[in-house]
Amino acid sequence: MHGRLSSFEIVADKIATSFLLHVGDCSTFSSLNALCLRAVARFGMKAIAYHHLPAIGAGDDIGVNVICLGFPKELMDNFEAGSSIGVDPTIQLVLSGTRAQKWREVEYTDRLSKEGQAYLDYAASKVGDGLNVPVFGPNGRNGYVSLGFKPDRPDISDHEMMLIQSCCQFAHLKYCELLLSKLPELLKLSRREKEILSWVAEGKGNKVIAGILSLSESSVITYLERAFKKLEVDNRITAALRASSLGKLDHMK
Repeated sequence: MHGRLSSFEIVADKIATSFLLHVGDCSTFSSLNALCLRAVARFGMKAIAYHHLPAIGAGDDIGVNVICLGFPKELMDNFEAGSSIGVDPTIQLVLSGTRAQKWREVEYTDRLSKEGQAYLDYAASKVGDGLNVPVFGPNGRNGYVSLGFKPDRPDISDHEMMLIQSCCQFAHLKYCELLLSKLPELLKLSRREKEILSWVAEGKGNKVIAGILSLSESSVITYLERAFKKLEVDNRITAALRASSLGKLDHMK
């Protein structure tokens, strides 16, 4: 029989219940992001990173960062560039299990590389403790969430970890639903819009894409903004993901 819940656990129950009741009402990526960020703050977190990994057969070899707020700029830049994917030893461990883990309690079964140990030491010195949460979706469209604790937050209990993991999982599934939801049949991307989004999916920035296609950088931005409206998204990464899931991207050589 479980003991009586602490005051923090009672509050966490209320936060999670409210989140789970409202996540199904989100009809856009921006409304889902806003709901998640409010919940993160209420749970006593100072930072969040959500990586949405490619579905089976998608051809991508790195994750796509959807949200990254509150972490040091250098860590955020590494996330955006995907350069920490091969260095951070926690990623494989998180996704090889099914339960959330506190950063400081992760057990590494293999000897860490110098780069991996250096990355962990740097991250720990900058962000303190937090939580890694694996999330799972259709056709291998999985991901992971990293949450950084506020310095004054009391130690998190197993009960709270379970609630947070439930919220992360439901948010991930809602993201998958929005990403893969069927758009009107009349949706058409222009040749240029497809080309540009295809290069975005390859990790190219606006300036590089402009050089490849012999366009001005402002023209690339204009084409992207038009594609955003057609795809009902508000950023480059989500636009590329959605266009890819709908078979609207060209295969770049």
